[in-house]
Amino acid sequence: MKHLAFLLIFLFVFLLLLGCEDKITEVLSAEKLSPPLGLKSVTGDGKVALVWYTSNYEGDLDGYLIYKYDGAYSNLDPKEQIPNGFLEAETLKTPSGESYTIRTKTVSGLNNGNTYSFLVVAAKDDWTEISHTSNIVRDTPRPETGPTEYATMYAYAVNSTKSGYELSNFTVTDMTGINTGDYSTPSGIGDIICERIALAAGTRLWLAGTNGAETMDLGYMSDWNSADVAPENGYANTGYSLTALLGHVYAIKTGNNHYGKIQIVDMNVSSGWISFKACYQPKAGEREYRLTP
Repeated sequence: MKHLAFLLIFLFVFLLLLGCEDKITEVLSAEKLSPPLGLKSVTGDGKVALVWYTSNYEGDLDGYLIYKYDGAYSNLDPKEQIPNGFLEAETLKTPSGESYTIRTKTVSGLNNGNTYSFLVVAAKDDWTEISHTSNIVRDTPRPETGPTEYATMYAYAVNSTKSGYELSNFTVTDMTGINTGDYSTPSGIGDIICERIALAAGTRLWLAGTNGAETMDLGYMSDWNSADVAPENGYANTGYSLTALLGHVYAIKTGNNHYGKIQIVDMNVSSGWISFKACYQPKAGEREYRLTP
């Protein structure tokens, strides 16, 4: 009797586990289900948006599965199978009868300064059949000030205690006592300084790198996301002044090899101040601000 009871319990557990088992997933050939193409990433603050061209069989798709790998995956070419280490991060369902050329999905909850790799597959037949993988992209989220969270710097001659800016923590800094020879500050804090200089052509506000930081004027931009990657070369040396102009975006390479940018959104030359938004890449040497799809 005990043996029979044990057998019945074993059979019940086996059937329960069998019913809970994940469905078998079959990888279809590209001819049967084309993979997502041209996967691109858009860098955000604690998140990454993925954009891709859709499968040509989207009419009968269940949707797309987005996979994430913690780290910089070395081989970015498309694969037949999902490589080891990639885990499902998001699902994008496609409503029946709805068809688009481009799809996008945002992966949130990421750590700024950490690099991640992503791929996407198309899925059909109740998610049991998937395509070959898309290409693989790498991205490193970074913090930025909010769309209306502007900082204000004053010209050194107007208010030296609020004439600098530290990108790493988005704070206005005290530039009092700055060394005008090498543009270093007593505290070693601050990446840029605002100055007001009167020239024959008139009084203007200027920006200069401090504490080893270098600067570059990237020009006027209606959308500052157009500045997607920091230039590798061509920066003005520390202490070299660039004219502060409304709407212009300025790339900044800090003294400890981090990259950031600001865009001037408001300014007043006579009162001696500028307001701007900023972003900063906490991963040393990473020049990516945003990859444009």
